[in-house]
Amino acid sequence: MNITQLRDAIDTLLSSSPSLLGTYKLPNNTTTPAIYVVGRQSVPSAWKATGLEVTMREFPERLPTTMMGTVRVLQQWEVVMMQYTPSSATLSDAIDRMVRRFPDATVRYTPGDDVAYERCRFIIPDMVVRNLYPAA
Repeated sequence: MNITQLRDAIDTLLSSSPSLLGTYKLPNNTTTPAIYVVGRQSVPSAWKATGLEVTMREFPERLPTTMMGTVRVLQQWEVVMMQYTPSSATLSDAIDRMVRRFPDATVRYTPGDDVAYERCRFIIPDMVVRNLYPAA
């Protein structure tokens, strides 16, 4: 899996009826769905998120294990969902959809309070097996 496939899968999953994704309000007053791939930069500070925001890291964490003539690489994709509307049940519904789509994910839920927003972090495993020796 690559970041485009992961982003598309999550976008489709959370945008299906009813859509659970919040919105970003951009400086020019246009809006876009609140789903963002964090690479060298985080979500621009000028973008105002409302509702449910989903961010994911551009590159997975890689955990290689050498085997006989091959290497098994466990890639772990990090996806974070943040709920900016405290009274909404959207995060709960989004977690339900995500665990059905990624049943082997590690889920870490953090409830909201007067200091921080409600959030949920997913670590999605993606196993890859590669040959150590090039094919002859």
